[in-house]
Amino acid sequence: MKPNRLSTKKHTLCFAVILSALILAGCASTQSTTSSTSASSASSTVSTEESGADETDSTGGAMNGTIGSVIEANLSFKNKDFYIDYSTEDTVKIDLSAPKEADGVKVSGSTVTITEAGTYVLSGTLTDGQVIIDAGDEDDVRLVLENASITCTTTAPIYAKNADKVIISLPENTESTVTDTVTGTDGNDELTAAIFAKCDLSVNGTGTLNVNANANDGITSEDKLKITGGVLNITSADDGLVGKDAVLIKDGTVHITASGNGIKSTKSEADKGYVYIGGGTLNITAEQDGIQAETSVLVSAGEVNVTAGGGANGEQKTGNAMFDGAQSTTTDEALSTKGIKAEAALDITGGTVTVDSADDSLHSNDSMTVSGGGITVKSGDDGLHADNTLTIEDGTIVVEESCEGLEAIDLTINGGTIDVTASDDGLNAAGSAVDGGFGTAGADTLTVNGGTLTVNASGDGLDSNGALTINGGTVYVSGPTGDGNGTFDCDGVFTINGGVVLGTGSSGMLKTPTTDSKQNTISVSCTGSAGDTVEVKGADGNTLVSAVATKSFTNVMFSTPDITEGETYTVYVNGTEAASETCSGVVSGATGMGSFGGGPGNMGGQAPNGGMGGQMPNGNGGTPPQMPGNTSDT
Repeated sequence: MKPNRLSTKKHTLCFAVILSALILAGCASTQSTTSSTSASSASSTVSTEESGADETDSTGGAMNGTIGSVIEANLSFKNKDFYIDYSTEDTVKIDLSAPKEADGVKVSGSTVTITEAGTYVLSGTLTDGQVIIDAGDEDDVRLVLENASITCTTTAPIYAKNADKVIISLPENTESTVTDTVTGTDGNDELTAAIFAKCDLSVNGTGTLNVNANANDGITSEDKLKITGGVLNITSADDGLVGKDAVLIKDGTVHITASGNGIKSTKSEADKGYVYIGGGTLNITAEQDGIQAETSVLVSAGEVNVTAGGGANGEQKTGNAMFDGAQSTTTDEALSTKGIKAEAALDITGGTVTVDSADDSLHSNDSMTVSGGGITVKSGDDGLHADNTLTIEDGTIVVEESCEGLEAIDLTINGGTIDVTASDDGLNAAGSAVDGGFGTAGADTLTVNGGTLTVNASGDGLDSNGALTINGGTVYVSGPTGDGNGTFDCDGVFTINGGVVLGTGSSGMLKTPTTDSKQNTISVSCTGSAGDTVEVKGADGNTLVSAVATKSFTNVMFSTPDITEGETYTVYVNGTEAASETCSGVVSGATGMGSFGGGPGNMGGQAPNGGMGGQMPNGNGGTPPQMPGNTSDT
């Protein structure tokens, strides 16, 4: 155990508290129809109007009660954010190879300036030039890129200087390219992206847009950046997509290779600074964070694939030193290389998220909630980490590689299917202001109320610097092989009040539940090797629980609702009787260390190969789960 694994975060703004309260409060929303360009299977808060004025937003969709109203009120898309056939509209066509002035268009050398609302169709090649949108405050300007190529060596190739909103549309079977060389300026303002907008910016359609940002960011909006379609290939010297107010992605395919962050939102206000993923496909390779939000991140649908900092085997984090977590090596410690990072709240309610990161794969400086979707991560540090609360309501989570799998001050599992492989603690509740260590109980809590939890840990399996409580669910823990850690470990009260629990591991720091528990538990000395089938049977010969061990063990501890005082229970290893014990009370057999915590934690090393695999024990006497092959990609 590490007495204070989490570092204390200084929250300088009130938005984190506000958003956390709202997330806990939840919201009610209604189902509405979506645009045909959005994913039909997406479960999201966001919808558009089929009719009515574009000036009126509407929201809806299933959020499973996990997102607060402050963010929800800002998650709507308007009809104009989505692709519309422009062939029936009055348009102004601009041949960038030989631009000419027209209504709403001024030309000065290689600079094309659009001054009025309307739809402008751009084609041809503009070499070392710039397209500027300088329209009225209430004007919407739509740029349709028909195989257009714009390069500039002195400033941003596309600059939305003034408008209410700029919409970039990508028609089907077209491919356009925007390339810059240096960061431009406009007076005292830096134009920090190849496509830079001082107003709201939307990208839609089904065509392709290549952005080669050799100077700084790929696409930046100082307000909201929305993507509802298209194929975006972005290579950036710094960040890929930046929406200072927010980044909202509803559909499309986005490929980002960034020397900085993949996606970033930077405003530190309660209703701004967030990233929303409600559909589409994102493939992000970033030297720093994959997705970074100054307030919150919400993923409700779509596919998100992130590699950050070179992945779990990169040089940002290697190993785990005693008490201090993973240590930096050759990289500046200020460099953040997390997969998805939020300052206030990180919510996953749907979609699929796959992360390979040098630092934490999913990280929140305050709270994190998973209520749906599928998550697969490999991390050089923690798989899922929240500085305050981490709650799992539903969904599938696979931590293929980590230092510690799940970590927070208050860690609660109410449902879902979770499979964790960790080179240190599998689940760790630590970091409170009053933290435990060496027998001193802290304010931290680790609570399992439901779900299916499989843990393969080289350090402590389930570890809390405060209380450890199992009220329900199905829990199988393959704990450490060394005696410096325990399968279960806590500095406070350890209780098992329900559920099906099977733990295999070492005996040196054995921790058994308190007699205040409401469900009987039996602990026996019993040896076995990796790959052995461990099975517990009652006197009637029926199997209560079984699983395949992933590592060698010298102790087996089990608890199910069927264990009755006075009855004898037998542990079989590969079908051979290995130990038996008669239930004599709440805790029977080999006893643990009382309230004193486990050892100082594993000194590091690589995560064990392979997860626990198969289905968790369900007490029905079925075939025990089989060990899969190596789940780590090498």
